[in-house]
Amino acid sequence: MKQWMYKKCDADTAAIAKRYNISEVFARVLVNRGLYTWKDMDAYLFPDMEKMYKPGLMKDVTKAAEILMDAIKNNVKIRVIGDYDVDGVMSSYILYRGIVMLGGEVSCRIPHRVKDGYGIRDYMVDEAKEDGIGLIITCDNGISAVSAASRAKELGITYILTDHHEVPDNDGTEIIPDADAVVNPKQKACEYPYNMLCGAGVVYKLMSYIFEKKNDKSYINELLPFAAIATVCDVVPLADENRIIVSNGLKILNDTPHLKNLGMRKMLEILELSEHVRSGDLGFRIGPCINAAGRLDDAALGLKMLTTTDEREVVKLVNELITLNEERKELTEQATNNAIAQIEEMKALEKPVLVIYLKDCHESVAGIVAGRIREKYYRPAYVLTDGEKGLKGSGRSIPGYHMQQALQNCQELLTEFGGHALAAGFSLPKENLDKFRDTLNEQCNLTDEELVEKISFDMELELLEATKNLVEQLHYMEPFGESNDSAIFARGKLKIKSMYLCGKENQIAKLKLEDEGLLYEAVDFHADNCLSRVIEEKYGKDEWEQMKQGKYGQQISILYQPEINNWSGNVQMKIIDCM
Repeated sequence: MKQWMYKKCDADTAAIAKRYNISEVFARVLVNRGLYTWKDMDAYLFPDMEKMYKPGLMKDVTKAAEILMDAIKNNVKIRVIGDYDVDGVMSSYILYRGIVMLGGEVSCRIPHRVKDGYGIRDYMVDEAKEDGIGLIITCDNGISAVSAASRAKELGITYILTDHHEVPDNDGTEIIPDADAVVNPKQKACEYPYNMLCGAGVVYKLMSYIFEKKNDKSYINELLPFAAIATVCDVVPLADENRIIVSNGLKILNDTPHLKNLGMRKMLEILELSEHVRSGDLGFRIGPCINAAGRLDDAALGLKMLTTTDEREVVKLVNELITLNEERKELTEQATNNAIAQIEEMKALEKPVLVIYLKDCHESVAGIVAGRIREKYYRPAYVLTDGEKGLKGSGRSIPGYHMQQALQNCQELLTEFGGHALAAGFSLPKENLDKFRDTLNEQCNLTDEELVEKISFDMELELLEATKNLVEQLHYMEPFGESNDSAIFARGKLKIKSMYLCGKENQIAKLKLEDEGLLYEAVDFHADNCLSRVIEEKYGKDEWEQMKQGKYGQQISILYQPEINNWSGNVQMKIIDCM
């Protein structure tokens, strides 16, 4: 059972409603998002491009721009070295396309997830030297690669480092690679007003500095959509400048017929998203197709799709990426089912930390499976599979359990590890598996209360007030994503008047709910794990089966989001949780 938490913030909602000509309900939702001043609310409701910060405020952007423009002027060969996830591919493309537009000669190197691993390596610098490269630019990586920067110096290659990850430090002293320019807003010496950009956001700022100096606005339509895709997919907060990037990037993507990039235009068309792209589509439709290449094949496929100009070849590449994603989905589903079966069989839920070894799991989907397991059981979850040398694993955590620190506390059992509070990657000898599982659980200090998932809701709202007008106002909150969730309301003592099940596995329940004598449409997309569970807990094991046969009148409380039913045109309540 999840714990419902009420967000309570005092504010003059009447004054807010009057200023913006909105309902007091929407005003309350805005305050609940931490918007306590008119300036904050204006920035949130009107995320205009003019509110972007000056890129020259970011440390070394000016220096990096001068180095890059000098290289282009002198016909120096440039090599971009990115990463195999969406952010890495999109930031590589932004640099590639920007440099081409500026007249430079540029090539890209996307590391292979298995063969290369994460980030720039010394041998990639050696490859660049052999290819006659005079300037290397990293994106979405490099801040930890001290050796690669030194190798570039040895070989006489100019080196620009761009990244957005945390800067390694030793007892409070930052360890920064010896590059000719280091563009990373997370450096202590960087005074940029916002440091939560993704890798693509950082290189977009570099490109914007160069193009704005030339008074050339063409870069916005060319590059901003890809910064938007990366911002959503890299799960950085959709606040401040990130909100501006995604809001305006979506506008360009939704003008699909005029979208400059042929590859992205064809992907939107084939995925049937043309002119109807929302932030959720970036994270759950487009991003996974790009990511699937890096997981199951080579991330360079995604970049090739974006840089190819032959239409037939582009369509072929888009379809290849979509097919890879479908394969990834099947592998993930199979591995998740195996993990659930193992957890039930081992009675693993008797302990707070889940450590699952899946012999046949593809190592690239282990992190996704760990995330699914964490969501289902609300436990820190580590999923391991066979690697080239020993076991490789990925972990996903919950608030209160710092995964990177947990691994650090048993590092004598590991070959290597890295990560942060909520996610980590690691490897270890197979013979250490049982000891690893036992040690993590012995050292875990999570309380029973911390193992109960919390869901915050904005306010209690009777269904009569969940009108079309409110739904339209709530759309001003878009784009939704990290740190900007959709509004959630609560309503109790609702009587079920009718229900029918649909969906591939009858997992969707369409309901009519009675509130204060009136009937309202509702839908539970996960009735097999939500509504059915609550009915059985409240009324007994047989009640759900009797409901299927037409017995109604049960009473429930719900957390819900009002939305427009595309078929009926009416407001329906999407059930988030119930009790």
